[in-house]
Amino acid sequence: MELHPSVKDKWGLPVAYIIKNWHEHDVFLMDTVSNVCKDVLIQGGAIVNSIGSGGVYSGDTARARIANHILGGARFGDDHADSVLNPECRLWNADNLFVTDGSFMPTSGGANPTLTIQANSFRIADILLQNYL
Repeated sequence: MELHPSVKDKWGLPVAYIIKNWHEHDVFLMDTVSNVCKDVLIQGGAIVNSIGSGGVYSGDTARARIANHILGGARFGDDHADSVLNPECRLWNADNLFVTDGSFMPTSGGANPTLTIQANSFRIADILLQNYL
C-alpha cells in the first residue's frame, strides 16, 4: 500500500492505494497449473491455441482483475477408486487425516469458494465431534 502520487482526497491529501504484484512463487504455480491443464486438454484430443505461456496474470489489466482459486487435488467421493477422500473428507484408509481446505472440491462454481470451504469445515468438525471424540 502506498500514497497515490497524484490522486487527492477532499482535504487535498494523497489517498492510499493498493499495489498488487505477483510473488514469483504465485507466478510459478499459475504457470505450472496452466501448463498441466494444457497438457490434459491436448492428451484428450483438444486443439489448444495458447498465446504465450502461463496464467492469466500476464494480461494488461490482470493485476486488478485476477484472483486465484486453485482447487482440487484431493477430490472426495463414495469410492476410493476415483477419489482421494471419503464423504467425510477423511483420507481413504487413514484413521486420522481429514482435509478441509479447497482441495476436496473438484472445481469452483464460478464464485469465491471461501464460504463453501468454511461450511464444509464446520460439517467435518461436527462429524469429528459426533464420531471421533
